[in-house]
Amino acid sequence: MPYDHDDAPETIVRTRNRQAGQLDYINSYYRLPERFGVRATIGGRVRRADEEGEIVDTAGQYLRVLLDGDTKPVTCHATSKMAYWSPKAGWVQATRLPDPYAVAGASHSTGASG
Repeated sequence: MPYDHDDAPETIVRTRNRQAGQLDYINSYYRLPERFGVRATIGGRVRRADEEGEIVDTAGQYLRVLLDGDTKPVTCHATSKMAYWSPKAGWVQATRLPDPYAVAGASHSTGASG
């Protein structure tokens, strides 16, 4: 993997455990497998806007992506302008979760009477 470091074995284990926990959170919170049939994984190919890259790390609820041709990864939201490569389906565009507080079909009032 292009972003690996020459760390001590115990550091590598802690890093992999952190990444696994954060990826589990990202995949379950955004329901990537259920909604889109994809999973965020270290080494997984993604496209942010029009730039392709590889997931190389996690940062809490965010992904660290090394874009093709770059030397430093960027922090990306799992669903904002992100598409995931799937061998079965090709590029799969992720979308944000629905707003649980939005009322379907409701118009927003500004409080001014007209």
